[in-house]
Amino acid sequence: MTDNTNIIPYTKELQCLAQNFASGNDYLDRFLKSEESLTKYFGKTFVYVSEDNSHIIGYYNLGVGYIEQINNSVRYKLGGAIHINCFALDQKYHGLLQGYDADGQKINLSDVLLSDCLDRIHEMLGEKIGYAFVTLNSTQEGHSLYERNDFSDLEEDMNFSAEKSDVRCIPMYYSLQNEEFE
Repeated sequence: MTDNTNIIPYTKELQCLAQNFASGNDYLDRFLKSEESLTKYFGKTFVYVSEDNSHIIGYYNLGVGYIEQINNSVRYKLGGAIHINCFALDQKYHGLLQGYDADGQKINLSDVLLSDCLDRIHEMLGEKIGYAFVTLNSTQEGHSLYERNDFSDLEEDMNFSAEKSDVRCIPMYYSLQNEEFE
């Protein structure tokens, strides 16, 4: 669904482009501008840059974790997860229509960026690491994006680690277990 030639790993050389990035979420904007967005110990950041490489359209950061299930006050690991630590699109591109899918559903630019993120996650599966889920903490504003891309709210008896900044967010997951891969 996406031409990912302009979605590339984030580097120190690109960080100057983050100064004008404004998603409408202060935490996500500050993360992209911080050194943490470049460290491999937090995750790997990918940026969607404009065709002329003059600004960042959006970005995501991937890390690892796992989902736990709580049964009789005991936590059990259900499976490993790739965690979308951060996902943001510059406000100028919010709601930007890219087309329609076969069912007539709108495809926004945010769907294109998320599709690239999920494609990258699928490519990694089984290559160097195994996992069963994709997890994230969604803002209220982003919730419909993830729902229309087959993410579900975390079930009551399930849990994964969260940051202090995720307090008002909605924990969500996408199960890879029912998919077939070549």
